[in-house]
Amino acid sequence: MARSERSTVLTIRVPNGLDRRIEQTARRRRRTKSALVREALEQTFGAESAGDDPAREARRQSLMVSARASEREAIDFVVQAADDRGWR
Repeated sequence: MARSERSTVLTIRVPNGLDRRIEQTARRRRRTKSALVREALEQTFGAESAGDDPAREARRQSLMVSARASEREAIDFVVQAADDRGWR
């Protein structure tokens, strides 16, 4: 999230097991827990203007891929995440 964007602090309660999984995943991806949860929420509810700003969407996707531990993991992620519906 760009520093110039306005934001709101949101406090939620999650079970201990989910918190541990969030923490482990954030550590593995070298991200903060907040960034990881923001990404999950954006994927669920849609980014505010990702469709309106191709550069922002490209940056988001680049960050998602670069967070992978190895090149093989990055390739596997891209193959799994690719939306190839309608391709010939």
